[in-house]
Amino acid sequence: MSRSRSAGFTLLEAIVALVIFSLGAVALYGWLATNIQALERVQASRERSALMTAALDAVRRVNPMQDATGSRAAGDLRIEWAARAVAPPRRAVTQVGVATPFLVGLYQLHVRVLREGREVDAFDVRQVGYRDVGGNPDDDL
Repeated sequence: MSRSRSAGFTLLEAIVALVIFSLGAVALYGWLATNIQALERVQASRERSALMTAALDAVRRVNPMQDATGSRAAGDLRIEWAARAVAPPRRAVTQVGVATPFLVGLYQLHVRVLREGREVDAFDVRQVGYRDVGGNPDDDL
């Protein structure tokens, strides 16, 4: 007499299937965790980029020759700066070498970005400062 096999899984086949499924699930969860971390880094980078753009936009309007230190509000941010001269101020000249009535100087601005009183970021930027001194530019020579 021949024995017929009963339909269904044996215990060994079920265990092997669970092991294979578990290995696939572990790999999938690892991949998901890596992608979530990458998305968090991208989001943090995007937020920092927007923050820096807002800070640079606020500082771009500053004339460091007149306002060596100060602060401005930009939304929920507070931007503070302190300027120091990189080169002594001098009379500006046009592209063809004609003196102008402006005194210009190069300044290094240390910029701090604050949110709710806590420093979020800080950076340095160079910027030109100017002042209208009027008069005859040849008087300075």
